[in-house]
Amino acid sequence: MTSEEAAPQEPPPAAQEPISTRIRQLTEAVGPTTLATALLIYFGYVATRARFDYFGVSLEMTGLSNQSLLLYGLEVVYVPAALISLGALMVVGVHAAVTWQLARRPDDIANAFLAAGIGLVGLLLIGRALIGMFVEDADTSVSIGTTPLSLALGPATVVYGVWVHGKNRDRPLLPERLARNGVICVIVLAVAGLFWASTQVAWAYGTGRGEEDAHELAGRPEIIIDTKEPMAGLPSGVTQTALGTTGKDPAFAYRYRGFRLLLASGGRLFLVSGTWTLGRDQTIVVPYDNGIRIQLVSQP
Repeated sequence: MTSEEAAPQEPPPAAQEPISTRIRQLTEAVGPTTLATALLIYFGYVATRARFDYFGVSLEMTGLSNQSLLLYGLEVVYVPAALISLGALMVVGVHAAVTWQLARRPDDIANAFLAAGIGLVGLLLIGRALIGMFVEDADTSVSIGTTPLSLALGPATVVYGVWVHGKNRDRPLLPERLARNGVICVIVLAVAGLFWASTQVAWAYGTGRGEEDAHELAGRPEIIIDTKEPMAGLPSGVTQTALGTTGKDPAFAYRYRGFRLLLASGGRLFLVSGTWTLGRDQTIVVPYDNGIRIQLVSQP
């Protein structure tokens, strides 16, 4: 037996997985459903916070449980859920069309122009994101969510254009390590941009829900409250009537009409008047215990 035959043979180096396979594995590990669910829960939380903040009530004051926050958030997630689903369908459709074009005419000049066009769109989106971050402010920004969505989609679009160009040439345009690092940066920017956009849109959506609540207060059931002690700082539209006391029973001596229920949580009632107006009226917080007596009167 020769020395060459006696020497142990080293196993061949493992083939490097293409970057597309690594992206697929990362996507499967994180899961698009997990990311979408996290965004929707976050959207619901921020929207609920903005909704009660419209009435001057901090969400920390309400004492709402996590389950209650999720239930409040469910009523505002339908719009973002529909938008995310439509966006995902659009991305799948565009990718299917590009893949079909690349397979139909490989190494074609039209595909090169397609890759360049996709990359140009990505660069324009990155430029829009930079303008929004460093030039615009609250007074000059004209649309909500444009800057963060540009930040999320711009780098991803550039990377997709690079991938299309590599597929057209049938070889990657960038070294594997550089491409992998670039994809990681793109994923981080995409996640940051999506959460940033969800925060802006959710706050605007929650504020809109607060405005709707304010317009619908007159149609909600009236809350008649009897108390043992007088209330101070009544909002406009609420009237006080003195009630007579009877015997030794610590009877309720004051009656208040015109309240509407905003929220009941943490053993407290958050009350506003039926004519509540932003910047003029306040929200009254009273303990929901034996010290008060309430009646509900439905409105026609």
